[in-house]
Amino acid sequence: MIFLKIVLRYPVSLSVIRKLESGDLVYYTGKIVTMDKEIVEIIEKYERSEGTRLYDLTGEIVALGVFEKNRFRFQEIDEELLEKLFLMGVSGVIVNQRVSFSVTKRFSRVLFEAVEEIKGSRKVVYKTPDGRKLEEVEVEKLAIRVIQDSSGKTYVKV
Repeated sequence: MIFLKIVLRYPVSLSVIRKLESGDLVYYTGKIVTMDKEIVEIIEKYERSEGTRLYDLTGEIVALGVFEKNRFRFQEIDEELLEKLFLMGVSGVIVNQRVSFSVTKRFSRVLFEAVEEIKGSRKVVYKTPDGRKLEEVEVEKLAIRVIQDSSGKTYVKV
């Protein structure tokens, strides 16, 4: 099997996301949205109550977790949380757990794993009173691997 090395720049269209295959190595330059997973619930509640989005996640690549001492710490995700993100328009999610979710195929989205540490210039966009944040991180040639593509196929290390 041949895995491609692909260079992607922000914004990444859904048609490009759907062409990525499991195992492809992507060098991504642009914005990644990082947030505590509790923020997903806040965004969802805000949209229901106000009729508008607190933050538009359409077309974004997202990583759920928090920065602690300038190092990104991933949070675990489940199928329900992924479905919420994809319903909000997220194109891809960077995870650090080897899992397979049927929701990627249903929404034609992808899961990535970070091959290297997520770092770059950060801008806090939203912060709750208890300190949970949604941040935009500008990355340069961040190596991420497609671990589940939009057809639902998963990458298995050899």
